[in-house]
Amino acid sequence: MLNFKGRAIAACVSLVVTASMASAETWVCEFSDSTRRGTIPQKVIFDLRSDGSALVMDPYLVHTDQAPKLARFVKNTSNKLRVRWRVDDMPFSGGLASDMDFSLVHDKARDKAFITLNLPSFDNRDSGTGSCEIAK
Repeated sequence: MLNFKGRAIAACVSLVVTASMASAETWVCEFSDSTRRGTIPQKVIFDLRSDGSALVMDPYLVHTDQAPKLARFVKNTSNKLRVRWRVDDMPFSGGLASDMDFSLVHDKARDKAFITLNLPSFDNRDSGTGSCEIAK
């Protein structure tokens, strides 16, 4: 049985390989800054499709055995990439679960990415910064 890191890598590789065959672009975003709650994923992959939709893969989706998610919102211009997605029913300590709503904005010219996490069940927010690049 693969551990979490192994499953995350396998899922990300699978998404990148699949995406490179059928998508317009695949973006890999990395967030290395430590947040106070530690809830911002270190890596997120977006498979931007030619029809304007996007598939998203992040470590939380891998951890909860959810397939890559169809983004709830996508706007990809020459200057910015904006994507929103939800991880359903993420379990937390104490037996509680909450949806996790993510929003990412990538400023392509400055190569700066900003990610925000909202936990509606707990009324908590977290955010982080990083960078994104097109997968090769």
